[in-house]
Amino acid sequence: MDREQTLGKTEVALADKTDECSQLTTENTSLQAKVQELISALASKDQEMTAQAANFKIAKEKLVEEAATGFADGFAEALVQAACANPGIDVSGCSPLNEVVDGKIVALEAPDK
Repeated sequence: MDREQTLGKTEVALADKTDECSQLTTENTSLQAKVQELISALASKDQEMTAQAANFKIAKEKLVEEAATGFADGFAEALVQAACANPGIDVSGCSPLNEVVDGKIVALEAPDK
């Protein structure tokens, strides 16, 4: 093969590779844009989930407070009913933080965690 033919084939191959490189560059730019879109969407979801977690924490704290208040109110009502059903009974030592052990009222032990 002569030099001109080799040069022509090399130029064609170079043009093909240049086109391929151009296409890959365009595809890379497109993919980078998609990655940035996904990063933005992920950041948005992260903010949304962080806000939702904060709202859940507030709701949980409110429910715990409501449950504690309801329990305390119910215990107080039970003491009133016990005193009404048993006139003269002393319920002053009764507390939801106490328990009966061997016939004596004692403070509850902290539960093991």
